[in-house]
Formats: sequence, C-alpha cells, structure tokens
Amino acid sequence: MDLATAVRRPARSEQPAARWWILALIALAPSVLAVGTLLVEALSDGLVGAVPASRLLQLTFNTLVLAGAVNAAATAIGVVTAWLTTRTDLPGRRIASILVAIPLVIPSYVVALTLLGATGPSGVVSELMSRLGSGPVPQLTGFWGAWLALTVISVPFVHVAVVPAIRKLDPALEEAARGLGASRLRVFFTVTVPLLRPALAASGLLVSLYTVSDFGAVSLLRFDTFTRAIYAQYQGRIDRRPALTLALFLIVIALAIVWFERRTRSRAAYHSVRAPRRPERIHLRAPAAAAAWLLVGAVSMVSLVIPTGVLVSWLIRGVTSGAVVFAPWLEAARSIGVSAGAAAVAALAALPIAYVTVRGSGRGAAAIETGVWSTYALPHITFGLAMVTLALTLANPLYQTVALLVIAYASMFLPQTVGSAQDSLRRVPPSLEEASRSLGKSPSVTFARVTLPLVGRGLLAGSVLVFLTAMKELPATLLLRPTGFETLAIRVWAATGEGFYTRASAAALVLLGVSAVPLALVTIRGLHD
Repeated sequence: MDLATAVRRPARSEQPAARWWILALIALAPSVLAVGTLLVEALSDGLVGAVPASRLLQLTFNTLVLAGAVNAAATAIGVVTAWLTTRTDLPGRRIASILVAIPLVIPSYVVALTLLGATGPSGVVSELMSRLGSGPVPQLTGFWGAWLALTVISVPFVHVAVVPAIRKLDPALEEAARGLGASRLRVFFTVTVPLLRPALAASGLLVSLYTVSDFGAVSLLRFDTFTRAIYAQYQGRIDRRPALTLALFLIVIALAIVWFERRTRSRAAYHSVRAPRRPERIHLRAPAAAAAWLLVGAVSMVSLVIPTGVLVSWLIRGVTSGAVVFAPWLEAARSIGVSAGAAAVAALAALPIAYVTVRGSGRGAAAIETGVWSTYALPHITFGLAMVTLALTLANPLYQTVALLVIAYASMFLPQTVGSAQDSLRRVPPSLEEASRSLGKSPSVTFARVTLPLVGRGLLAGSVLVFLTAMKELPATLLLRPTGFETLAIRVWAATGEGFYTRASAAALVLLGVSAVPLALVTIRGLHD
C-alpha cells in the first residue's frame, strides 16, 4: 500500500439526518440570540456620543498594549520552559513541567489579590524583606501589576500547547542545521521556533483573548481596560447605553484579534512524510540546569508559591487574631453544582454540533462551526451583558435565575467540549457506522452503540474543561447570578472588596483545592505521555 492510499481520508457516510441539524441549531441558539439581541438593542438605542471618543481611544490603547505585552512575555517564557522539559535532560523535568502547568487552575483575580497582599508597606513579602534588613516592596498596581499577574497565568497556555508540538517535531532538520555548523541557539531560533508556528499562533490567540476578556485582575489592580469600564458603567446605572457601547467595541477588538491571527497564519506544510523519531536529549551542564530551574522557580514563585503562601498566611493570621472564619461549604456546593450543570449541558449540546460539523459538509456545517467559535472569542463580561439583554427582552422569567447562569456557562465554554468531541469523532471511521447500518440497525441505535462509546472519552474531557473554567468564572457570574447566590468566585470578590481578606483566603483555597483535581486528570497526567 503506498503512502497516498495509507493517509487517504475514509469515505464520508451519508449526510446527517435533519434532526441532527435541528438539534445543532437549538444548541447554538442561546449564544446567537444573546449576541443578536445585544446588537439590535444597542444599534436601535443609538450609541453615538454615549461614550466620549477620547475615552474609547484610551481604553483601546490600554487593552491592546496589555494584550501585546502579556502575549510577548508569556510566549517567550512558555516556549523556553516547554523546550527545557522536552528536549533536555534537565533533572526533574517532569516536575518542572507540572509546576509550570499548575497555574491553569488559579484564577487571575486570585493572583492579583495575593500580589496586592504580598507587596506594599504591610505586605507579606515586605514584612519578610524588612526582617532581612531590606526595605518594603512597592505595591504592584496599574499596568505593571496587571501585566505580571496575567503573564504568569498565561504562561501555562503556551507551555501546554507547545510541549506536544515539540515532541512531534522531526529532529532531522535540526540535526542537519547542526551538521552545517550552526550553534544550538541559532538552530533554536531559525529551525525549531518556525516549525512551532501553528502551536504558537494558537496559544498566542488564546492568550490575547484571555487578556482582553480578563476582568478580575485589571479591576483589583486598578488598570483601566474595556472590561473594567463596562462593569463600572453597568453597575447601578439605569442608562445602559455606555455599557452597550463599550461592549460592542470590545466585541470588535476580540473579533479583530481572531481575524488578524487567521490572516497571518502560514499556509506552509509542517508535517513530515516519515514518522518522527525521538531526538537525543541535550545535556545541560550544572550552571545551565541551575539557570533553567531558576526560571521555573521564578514563574512558580509568582504564580503558585506566593499566592498560596499569602492565602495561607492570611487564614492563619485571621484565625490566631480571633476572627471567625466560616468554611465556605455552601458557596463551594453552589459552584460545583452550577459548574457541573454547565458541563452536562455543554456535553449534550456539543454532540449534535460535533456530529453535523464532522459528518456533514457544505456551508451549513461551516456556518455552525463558525458560530460556535465566534462565541468563544467574545469576552465573558460582554457575553454576560448579552445574556442579561436577552433575558430582559425575550425571556424575562429566566432573568436572575440559576438556569440562566448554567445556560450562559454552557454557551460560553461550549467550544471546549465541541473541540474534544470533534477530535474524537474524526477518529471514528464512518465505515463502522456503515457496517452497523448494513446489519439492520437504525441510525439511533448505531449512534448509541457504536459512535457514542467511541466519542465518550473526548466528550468527558471537554466537559471537565468546562467544569474547571466555570468554577473560576467571575464577570458573567457577577452580571447573571440570582440575588444572594454566591459562588466561590463571588465570595472571593466580595470579601476582597469589603477588606475581609481572611474570608477571601478561605474561599480562594477551597476554590483551588476543588479545581486542582480535574486539572490533574485532564492536563497534567497526559502532558508528557
């Protein structure tokens, strides 16, 4: 069998039945209706002059500069840590990789909160430095504080995306460059990095969208971006035109980032016609290994050690001073409940969407897939505002209900489950379904007994990602939660605003503990397998 025959895609089965298309459209309806209602109301109300042009320019500049700075720093650190843990004999490289990936579980507002508590005249780090005879550490706020908090949170996005890409590279090109006399540093920048362009583009897009949509860190660290301004305009105001104006501008910026990434994406082929072999690991001398661990330690210090240490110290300080600390079990139960509900709804919605986009063809399938990923590009505070507008306009009984919160979570994070389901479904040969049909089984029985079991693991992995992301969600929760309904994220936010840092630390530690389990199951365990 020649290579062309071996890699030829299996023939498509028949087009999905009409009920699959109907179910896919129903699954996509909440997000499409929400964004459409927001656009209609915003344009019908007339937004000209709702926000001064100077204010729009300032927010645009701040948002884009922050996104660019975070992207550049996170990409540089993430690529280096990925290379060190996959291509070198760094002692404890698996532990190093885990330490870099763990901050995926930590919300940005927790990192920002602990940076505020660690720095400044009365900060934990400042007190430690004073005992060592040094002066206090200046409090990190504004641009540099937001940049540091978002950078250390974004490094795992790059690391997790680049590690598998490096492992799949064929080392022949690098060895050829070395044979021609190029140094390892030159090979890294002229051969390795260009081959990683697809992974870098994907992770860069994710980091940029994450930074643009972040609300917690920029709010706590008092740096004006669109998300902070939208919440300030929405909170306690009858006239919602300024908030809608800012929301529309933020949507435009997010979609422009996606468009720019697609326009700059290379059409070059990055695959090899032969199976890649495992390269020999590069030996690191003691000084180089120490420098590598110094980098990993610095990232872990800011993203993991300092946040955890500050939270624990706040909790201990509050307990020893006599403060009454109630364990946030009710908030934890609510967070787990709505996140698990959103994960289940997302799994159910992802099945028909994945089926029609993988087994179907034509503009209909492309339009549905585009709609799913376009929603994912929207900042969360903007999508939350869109769901509020939808509820007030077309579904008033759902306004400020847990059901609306679950639907919003599932709609926002649906692409995480759809992507996993699509990947699993593409690995299921249509010939298996055709064989079942030829034996007299109906399409429903074939799907239940053949297709679904083979897609189940990918669907479960995507659902766990939805659960993990929903546990940390803050801006949409602030806008959509029922009155008095507090999740762990809301508890941290509210306690911080009132100055009750002991309460905030207890809720934050519970949030980290609950979220660490699914992170270990989905991300860390299989990263280097």
